[in-house]
Amino acid sequence: MSYPRNQSIFYKITSPQMLADRLRVTFDELNELCAATDNYKRWTDKKTGRPIQEPKPKLDKVHKRVALLLAKIETPNYLHSAIRGRSYITNASGHSVDAGCVKIDVRKFYPSVRSQAVHHFFLDRMLCSGDVAGILTKLLTVDGHLPTGSSSSPILSYFAYEDMFDALAKLAASKGCVMTVYVDDVVFTGIGATRGLLYAARKIFSSYRLHGHKTKLFRPGQPRIITGVAVTKEGMKLPNKRQKGIAEDFAIFDGLPNGREKLMIARRLTGRLFEASQVDPSWRSKAEMVAAQRDALECYDL
Repeated sequence: MSYPRNQSIFYKITSPQMLADRLRVTFDELNELCAATDNYKRWTDKKTGRPIQEPKPKLDKVHKRVALLLAKIETPNYLHSAIRGRSYITNASGHSVDAGCVKIDVRKFYPSVRSQAVHHFFLDRMLCSGDVAGILTKLLTVDGHLPTGSSSSPILSYFAYEDMFDALAKLAASKGCVMTVYVDDVVFTGIGATRGLLYAARKIFSSYRLHGHKTKLFRPGQPRIITGVAVTKEGMKLPNKRQKGIAEDFAIFDGLPNGREKLMIARRLTGRLFEASQVDPSWRSKAEMVAAQRDALECYDL
């Protein structure tokens, strides 16, 4: 259930003590977190090479609380990330292969969401007092931007730039297009999804000191991948890359004897298959078959 922002318990917080109460931490714990200089675990993702900043347990508790509360505030229908009942699948389902399509991502989005934008949201949109907005900004940003490994960053990145996303939505409506947003992935589908719309969207990004990249244009009828889902004339399908990953897991699973290693692969494969069935129901039977084998292996492992 969502509600207007003026009904959020984050609205008009007037003191640090009130903030601590609403974050469900003590006033001393709040001060300790603000004073700490080592609130994050840091590493580089081996696959992408991206620096990751993940809040340590005490701060992570606060980030999860913030994410939960902000996700309850009413948001436009175009937003599909960090909102209960919406997902990368609902994001893709909002688009048809029958029309043209423009895709655009924000380059290094979380590192580009500056602490000033977060402070502006809490001070000017949520009408928190200056000291409260400052504390929240300190707790929810690192090195002057949103942390890349935080549960609060997906929803906070939207609120920090909601004016920009609304401007993009107005652009979409003026061009007769449907627009969806999933974190930094913005997709337009419709008769006006042309190179001209792409240029106009990138201009809006630039006006907020953000850089749109990984842009793609699709002709009507041309299949397209939207947030990890293949949108085709036959409906939503699993992309070839994800199908290949599942096939590789099956090959490993079939080649292993019963035991702990096979059970671990079965658990992973079951999860991937049930997730695939949410995109394309034809995967459901395979998911149920592997789930039964997993259950048998669970008993064997005991």
